[in-house]
Amino acid sequence: MKDKIKIRLLKNILAEVTKQYDEVIDAQNRELKEHFERAVKDQLTGLYNRYYLFEYANKSLQKLEREGKSAIVIFFDLDNFKYVNDQYGHKEGDKVLGEVAKILKSVFRNYDIVARLGGDEFAIFIESPIQQNGDNKEIEKLLSIVVKRIEENFNEYNISASYGSAMFPINGKDLNELIEFADLRMYDKKREKKKAKN
Repeated sequence: MKDKIKIRLLKNILAEVTKQYDEVIDAQNRELKEHFERAVKDQLTGLYNRYYLFEYANKSLQKLEREGKSAIVIFFDLDNFKYVNDQYGHKEGDKVLGEVAKILKSVFRNYDIVARLGGDEFAIFIESPIQQNGDNKEIEKLLSIVVKRIEENFNEYNISASYGSAMFPINGKDLNELIEFADLRMYDKKREKKKAKN
């Protein structure tokens, strides 16, 4: 009888210790996840930050090169964003950036890397796009949706967006080269927009 009571007590103690151990492990995992999120995410928008984009994309590009696959990098910024900060303050500007981040997340796939590079500059890294010959009508369609939504949402501020894209490996071998190429294309589009307005 005494042995049965001892065994029951030991089982209860073991169950309590196991429960406390699980709670400690869960708390540590939550803390690790929070630290990771803070390290790789932009605090204002919740998008990935510049550091994570470069870390992820450059590793991915090495893998894609070995496999003979392609990727697309899109670089874009907001047109007339400075006006919002100057006229309505940085708090309103931050709100606009948060809304733009939501638009981007809603248009691109969960596994596309959408990042805020800083200020009103964003980049999207898309692995293995549908078209691999430089003709990416699907991507252009998505980007025109993004621009349309931004213009509709911020009509009172007259905000729009300009973008440029670059294809790996055609337009560059690493993320720096690809962003540079996409940036040049973006400025070409900005010039075209200005010409069309005049």
